[in-house]
Amino acid sequence: MSRTKQPFDVVISGGGLSGLLTAIGLLRECESLNIAIIEPNQMVEQTLLDNFDGRCLALSYGSLQLMNHWQIWSELKPLAWPIKTIVTSDRGHVGKTIMKAENYQLNAMGYVAEMRNIGVVLQRALKQMPEVMQNRLSWFCPDTIKSVSTNEHSTEIELASGNTLQAKLMVVAEGANSPTRALLGIDTQSNDYEQVAMVANVKVKGAEAKLAGLLGKHRDQVKDVAQHVAFERFTTSGPIAFLPIGKQSYSLVWTETPQRVESIMAMSDEAFCHELQQAFGYAAGQVVSVSQRSQYPLKLIKANAMMASRAAIVGNAAHTLHPIAGQGFNLGLRDIAVLVESIKQASLAGQDIGGFELLNQYQNNRRKDVDRITGFTDLLVRSFALEGRLPALTRTLSLMALQKIESLQHWLAMQFMSSKSLSNIPQLKE
Repeated sequence: MSRTKQPFDVVISGGGLSGLLTAIGLLRECESLNIAIIEPNQMVEQTLLDNFDGRCLALSYGSLQLMNHWQIWSELKPLAWPIKTIVTSDRGHVGKTIMKAENYQLNAMGYVAEMRNIGVVLQRALKQMPEVMQNRLSWFCPDTIKSVSTNEHSTEIELASGNTLQAKLMVVAEGANSPTRALLGIDTQSNDYEQVAMVANVKVKGAEAKLAGLLGKHRDQVKDVAQHVAFERFTTSGPIAFLPIGKQSYSLVWTETPQRVESIMAMSDEAFCHELQQAFGYAAGQVVSVSQRSQYPLKLIKANAMMASRAAIVGNAAHTLHPIAGQGFNLGLRDIAVLVESIKQASLAGQDIGGFELLNQYQNNRRKDVDRITGFTDLLVRSFALEGRLPALTRTLSLMALQKIESLQHWLAMQFMSSKSLSNIPQLKE
């Protein structure tokens, strides 16, 4: 005897950051929709720290505005650290660009937070919603999708547990290697950068003197500033990012070739710090200690479509980027924002929230932004990897132009802050 099909308006595949944010957005914006989340891992608070790793994400100012609107930011802010200045440079060359939040009348250009802290805050946000909202959310976990079939009015999702869900729309928010994306027949384009990111937290000392010269200020004036500077240093082997996470503490993303990574990861902590210092320099001070290290191979993965019949693809399932410039999570959050708004408007108008018209509109609305950011990050990776005098001179002149020409720096700042103009970025309270 077959089990009853359980009806929902929206089924979200994936209970990670993108899936949780999608659920929060829909519950906040759409008063009548019933939602389900399918997640292969057990989502109880004791295991959340294991489900989300310790990597840090740079949250753009535009992303913070959305989190603030969905009543998440007040809980996350105590666990995040502000970026007030961004220094971009090319190792071995004089060109550099310095962007300051104060130049845009902002408290910060963005914040840095650990993925696991974001995950815990999002899970708590769901639990702390009014009961009328919580009653519209169902969890199926641990569970996975076995098959998906679609008809004119709904999609049927058979789970490994034997349950069958029926939905007007399925949102795929699973990550780069999304199995449901494959089930839907959506192919991807993939470029292997032949680079590996080494990730850790590092502590430094003595950054004030170097920063004073870099920022053109007296040493006493940079004591507070020094704690809020993010660095992106390009090398021909890949970028090195220092993201501030506390006083004299940084989240490190060090990109190198696979061969170099193997030898560097085998080093003692002392040797690792020395090698990092040689590669990065002393702009952030002297590296004195490093936490446990991890590594991740880097690829550009881009879905050929962000929709299928009664399905929308968001976040890393739609596009997985190189960590350069910290754009990946912010790009995915904009997917979610556009999709939630489209569903809200269709629901209010009594239209089909899983119909072709809505999904096609979502895909068209997102395509330009996705192409722009994936193209921009891919160009940065490839341009700074080129060796030789001419590429180096071109990079130096480009960085110097960004520093000297206000309109160009303004454009770059807007890319980082996920906005087209300052008028779209109202000030967040300190």
